[in-house]
Amino acid sequence: MLARQTVLPGPDGLARRQDPLVLADIMQDPVRVALWDRPSPVDRDVVALACRQRLAIRTWVNIKTLTPTLGELLPDTAYGPLREDLALLADMTTCLFGLDGVGLRVTALTKPMCPRFHVDRILVRLLCTYGGPGSEWLPAPSVPTGLLVPGASQEGRVDDHAIQRLEPGQVALFKGETWDEQPGNGVVHRSPPVASGGKRLLVTLDV
Repeated sequence: MLARQTVLPGPDGLARRQDPLVLADIMQDPVRVALWDRPSPVDRDVVALACRQRLAIRTWVNIKTLTPTLGELLPDTAYGPLREDLALLADMTTCLFGLDGVGLRVTALTKPMCPRFHVDRILVRLLCTYGGPGSEWLPAPSVPTGLLVPGASQEGRVDDHAIQRLEPGQVALFKGETWDEQPGNGVVHRSPPVASGGKRLLVTLDV
């Protein structure tokens, strides 16, 4: 069970450790991104298989029936490591937030899913990229005024050195716009560019 801790994040609002308990730090007001630093538990063959099959799952899963549900959604035996990790992440997320279930999305990508910087109008989202480039995000001090105006061009507005990127296997919790009903505190992020022929396997859990 994840336990809350006293945490002093950096000025970018990031709490990062190799300990999975770091995810509980998202409960602290100064933390906007909680990042569990770990290698990917899913190898390249699984990522390649998912891309060949154009894997696209979007559903709500109940934690009590999670194992059989994942078996139905991902019946191929090659997906065993992916099923195991999804079960782990879903269990950790529901335990942390006291939920019966979460919104699950598993997507194999060969192009950016949402290439514009944006915020999610939800409470919090867990992200993990098992292969390929990870999601990119901006610390709050690096977000230019007006960047998120609908329809406005974002090209050239962001300092490339300010962009943070998740590495394969890392697990991150991003606060959304509805956290504590304080609009403007959601993490600004986007899907990364994907090179021609590139492969990316992304999982998100929505709270």
